Amino acid sequence: MTEIIRYNLKDVLISDNFYDTDEQLMSRVNPLLLIDKGYDYIDQCEYAKAFKVFTIGAAADKTDPDILNGLGICLCELGMLDEAKKVLDYAIQVHPDDPVIFSNMAGVFWEMADYDMAIYYYCRSLEIDPEIEETFFNLINLYMETGSLYMALITCTKFIEAFPDNEEAVNLRNDIILNLGISFI
Repeated sequence: MTEIIRYNLKDVLISDNFYDTDEQLMSRVNPLLLIDKGYDYIDQCEYAKAFKVFTIGAAADKTDPDILNGLGICLCELGMLDEAKKVLDYAIQVHPDDPVIFSNMAGVFWEMADYDMAIYYYCRSLEIDPEIEETFFNLINLYMETGSLYMALITCTKFIEAFPDNEEAVNLRNDIILNLGISFI
């Protein structure tokens, strides 16, 4: 399976005719600099540039979870959902206890409109680390988008129990309750 993933990644990398710049060549020496640069590009919504940076990282270290997550995010944002899924499948095999990888896989399934699998991966991420607020918000919003308001309410209540000072979660819970009331009319 790993060989298939590598082959598919190679096709994706070659398809862009990428040439290294001096800055990116220097980043190979310092993987943390490379990872930071890649995530800076993601923050700027420059996914093609981020993808190029993360491919340099993947050439140097095919098992780094930050690099694999970066590749998965970029591929998803570039609309290459099957490729993103393959990269994140590989990342889960290599790092079966990394909650961020599971959360990113959930995002890919959400984009693919496979909501049951997205819910599974968000829940798995929260099992591994129930302290990641963004995962709670994503799962709650997914439940709301799919019309599962009771599940959204239950998840939001658990979130508030874990983070009682989070005003955004309290407001979200109130919105869910309002939506539940409206859905009965």
